[in-house]
Amino acid sequence: MQRKQERPGGRSARVRAAVLSAFLDALVESGYSQVSFETLASRAGVHKTTLYRRWGTRENLLLDAALHSAAEAVPVPDTGVLHTDLHELVAAIAANLRSPPAEAMLRAVVSEAMARPTVANAARRFWQARFAGAREIVARAIDRGEVAPTVDPDLVIEMLIGPVYLRVLVTQEPVDDEFIRSLVGFVVRGTA
Repeated sequence: MQRKQERPGGRSARVRAAVLSAFLDALVESGYSQVSFETLASRAGVHKTTLYRRWGTRENLLLDAALHSAAEAVPVPDTGVLHTDLHELVAAIAANLRSPPAEAMLRAVVSEAMARPTVANAARRFWQARFAGAREIVARAIDRGEVAPTVDPDLVIEMLIGPVYLRVLVTQEPVDDEFIRSLVGFVVRGTA
């Protein structure tokens, strides 16, 4: 028996959008530990069995919300120049992290991952998906001859975004354009 194809603009898409929106609102307002499927179902105007059927767990919902939000707010740039691609990527990450939903998701993962392996697993899956897209920036630069072929794309991305997350989570120093320019220049020089 074949499964029906989901229409991108159909009911399934509307339900997903309503649930993700309700989840992010609840996360910002109450924090991850206070978010329940019952509350989300009520806020989204769906039955809670819809949530269990589609996501199964809060961690799966967190992962879906994080991936959806990141894909919209932090697209993988392709300008044809490594320096510009990396600058656009970091600027988008920094802008996204300043949004209340992204900040709430990040803080939820950081605070919950140590005590809940399922949250740590969701975070790992998020980063695997995001790195798959971001490593294309470096792979294209290798193909263009901008970067040595021995450069590890994942390490470049880690070196680039690690300081951003350090500033957001630990030092709370600004992630402004001056910092981004300096950081990207440093990383690009290291890849030559």
